Amino acid sequence: MKANARIITNSLIEYLDKKYTNKTITTEISVNTSLGVKVVDVLVSNGHSVAFEIKSEVDTIKRLDSQVKGYSEIFDYVYLVYWKDKFDIKDIELPENIGVITADWNIKQTKIKFDIIRSAKINRIADQKKIASLLWKDEIFYFLSKKNIYPKKSYTKDILTNIFEECHTKTEAIKIFRFVLKKRFEKGFIKYQESKKTPDCLDIFKNYKVDFNYLSYLK
Repeated sequence: MKANARIITNSLIEYLDKKYTNKTITTEISVNTSLGVKVVDVLVSNGHSVAFEIKSEVDTIKRLDSQVKGYSEIFDYVYLVYWKDKFDIKDIELPENIGVITADWNIKQTKIKFDIIRSAKINRIADQKKIASLLWKDEIFYFLSKKNIYPKKSYTKDILTNIFEECHTKTEAIKIFRFVLKKRFEKGFIKYQESKKTPDCLDIFKNYKVDFNYLSYLK
């Protein structure tokens, strides 16, 4: 059986669920970067944001360079997860901050195992403007209110993003983004955990993708 992206993703989520504590996990997150729109295969939020790009047995590495560089503009840590028998890491040029994980069948070929070849380094190049642009309008209003700033509801997203940038340091913006990612996708991850981790969990994440009402729980 070919280890396609869906099979690896299911196994990776189970692996990450055991590896990380106090976290939220979700899949297929679309982000705007200077290199175009990129879709993160798996994202862990645990006080940091950790993005995982999967290259399966049936994938190519044609877009890999722009993918990991794009993720690095936004997320704290970035990992490449690649199928061990398909790719040779020596043939893959990666920035130094990118972590590397191999995926392969176990001896009985009944389960996928993962090995960390290189740990990711925290990014220092995160772009504050891009991070701010990923926030919803309601999120911007909420965090500005914490600074006693109350812009007009009629303001466009671009205006609100600029106000947010002016009123928050880069460090503050990154911390807010980490918090937002964890809360946005928490409900879907809880549903996954309640499902007893069924063999194919991706439909659960799709059906419970985003909790648009999480801010109301904070008030």
